[in-house]
Amino acid sequence: MLLNHENLSDHVAKIIRKMILNGTLKPGEKVNQVQLADSLNISRGPIREALRMLQNEGLIIHETNKGTYVTTLSYQDAYEIYTLRALLEAKAAELAVPNLTDREFSRLEELLEEFEDALQENDLEREARCDISFHHTIIGASKHQRLIHMHEQLDTQVGAMFLTVASKLPVRAAMVVENHRKLLHALKSKDIERVSREFSDHYVLALKELGNARGLLTI
Repeated sequence: MLLNHENLSDHVAKIIRKMILNGTLKPGEKVNQVQLADSLNISRGPIREALRMLQNEGLIIHETNKGTYVTTLSYQDAYEIYTLRALLEAKAAELAVPNLTDREFSRLEELLEEFEDALQENDLEREARCDISFHHTIIGASKHQRLIHMHEQLDTQVGAMFLTVASKLPVRAAMVVENHRKLLHALKSKDIERVSREFSDHYVLALKELGNARGLLTI
């Protein structure tokens, strides 16, 4: 079956995303559109569309008159992303507690199982997708539309942040399922104070560990 232009762009985005997440395209490296088009034997149109998608995900940055590059994050970027997510998610999780049903809890369990499979297969793209879906499920249950919207605005940087942790702190990446299971157990307890504390600590601890590896952080 022939792919239409839209499907082709999605397919190309998936290929480039994997190249970024597996290190073929390294942080800070310029993305050569001509070379990509030649290697994939396609025109540059779908390449441009795919790069726009990845720019929205935070994996690519475009600088006028300079070109397109794989995103590089600093410790300050990590500090701002993690402290803001800690504030938003601690409150959102509190609000979500009375709204979470068996259906949401089953979904969270399924995501943790998929997360574990992705870790064993070293599939960073799938890991990042599970991470985003896990947190989206909880934030969505808050029913607080403005908070949900603010949290979604951070999604453009979550992929790049996840890559930072996975590539620079593999020990922490290996603990990602365990760390998320703590969040799930807190939610199941229905203890509001515990929920707020666990979600805040989830990011505070991550930031502390990144600080200890500060010399490695700029990617």
